Amino acid sequence: MSDMYAATEHLPALASLARRQLGAIHRRQFDTCNVPRGYVAAQVTASRWTAIGDNVVLLQNAPPTRAQLIWLAVLDAPPPAAIGSHTALELAGMDPIAAEASLIHLIVVRGSTPTPLPGVRIHESRRLSPDDIMRRGGPPRTHPARSAVDAGAWQPYPRFACLMVTAAVQRRICSVADLERTLEEVGRVRHRAYMRLAVQEAAGGAHTLGEQDLTRMCRRFNLKPPTRQARRRDPSGRSRYLDAEWELSNGEIVVLEIDGGHHMQVEHWEADMRRERAIVVSRRRVLRATNFEIRLDPGSVARDLIALGVPTTGELSGSQRAIAR
Repeated sequence: MSDMYAATEHLPALASLARRQLGAIHRRQFDTCNVPRGYVAAQVTASRWTAIGDNVVLLQNAPPTRAQLIWLAVLDAPPPAAIGSHTALELAGMDPIAAEASLIHLIVVRGSTPTPLPGVRIHESRRLSPDDIMRRGGPPRTHPARSAVDAGAWQPYPRFACLMVTAAVQRRICSVADLERTLEEVGRVRHRAYMRLAVQEAAGGAHTLGEQDLTRMCRRFNLKPPTRQARRRDPSGRSRYLDAEWELSNGEIVVLEIDGGHHMQVEHWEADMRRERAIVVSRRRVLRATNFEIRLDPGSVARDLIALGVPTTGELSGSQRAIAR
């Protein structure tokens, strides 16, 4: 795209603003650039420029690119407004995750009525303040940690929420400290507890939570406590997952391995398979679960342990049987 937009040759202030905003201009900004309203109307009438709704003008007659549509959406909305969620993470350099990232996500205060634009999803928020918005180096957008939390909270799946905050840390879009602070300040949002667990995992401190969740699962489903619990260390030397063992009446041993997030990485799969073969050869039957499963879906894990013969401390109640079914 040319650095010079149509009919801006003799309007240096407008030309400079157009370069920064990719040709998207709010009508109020023409006044600050000393561009007469009659001149704007003449360019729109001559089809050199394109009016988008009542508030913004695109200084070209070609359809907007995605980058221009981002600017048009946020300029059109009543302030405060910001690009958020997947789109703000995209602007921060994060590769798209899931189909939601194909849309442009715009956050406005509750009750605002921005112009509907194709490909733009509008989210109303009661907690959008000027301090939440970055305004330098691109269109106004929420900070990366807020963007990752919003992307996780705005859909129904807790595992996906965990993925969003973990990916933001792994790809160096934001820090663990940024996410921890955001989750403390964000108030009551969907999947908050799960995202906090994922951040703990990203920081290498989730093993303690894993132990607590395992103890809670055994108590909830009347499983006898494991006879041995041992944290192991990952290649970096950090404790990252837990082994728990139950001895059955036939002499076999059931092993539950609670894996940390590093086990999802390809480079660890081969080592895990070798170790699992060694456990099977030694008359141990191994089950694998993640920290997230122990917290999010303990009934499923308990069901599988009971099916393998792990002893219980008593009869399960009707509700316990329904959850573990």
